[in-house]
Amino acid sequence: MTARPGLPIRVGDVVELAEQHYCYGLGTLTLRVVEVGRRERHSDGLWIHLRGVELDDPRGPRQRRLLARIDAVRIRPAPGPVAHVPVRPGWGCAGCGQAWPCPDRRQRLLDRYAGDRAALGVYLGMQ
Repeated sequence: MTARPGLPIRVGDVVELAEQHYCYGLGTLTLRVVEVGRRERHSDGLWIHLRGVELDDPRGPRQRRLLARIDAVRIRPAPGPVAHVPVRPGWGCAGCGQAWPCPDRRQRLLDRYAGDRAALGVYLGMQ
């Protein structure tokens, strides 16, 4: 499916962009969107600011900000559940790109270790 101005790009979408359709990078980019910014009109069309987690980077998932041409954004079918695990060495979340532990992971850890804060400390120390 291809995104058009009538089909909004949403947080959580996985988008794919060819090199000529986004600024600040090289090669085809696959990105899980974590923030949709403002739109800008340029001489060659409508562009949008996006922030997300780059998924196909050989160095591992990392957070990116970019400017993308709206009519060239391809939205991939939604993948399965996102793993909220740390990506080293930067300690960003592989699922959402926020600092790890992200709010989702923090809540899951608190629920899992509710009765045993010492075990939670040991687990976090091992990470």
